[in-house]
Amino acid sequence: MKPAVYLTNPEAMRKVRLNQPRVSSEQARAQRELLRRASEKFFADAKSETCSRGRAKLAA
Repeated sequence: MKPAVYLTNPEAMRKVRLNQPRVSSEQARAQRELLRRASEKFFADAKSETCSRGRAKLAA
């Protein structure tokens, strides 16, 4: 990974900020939807794993 570059010149900071890649609203919406699905799956998996461990302890 490249080391961080800290800009102190306001003109250089503005230039870097304006050259950031743009994301369309549709791309942003798709990214949010993928993140939402991934987090729902993660929490569902974590909840089922926690519940199955609890049942295993009760059965033992």
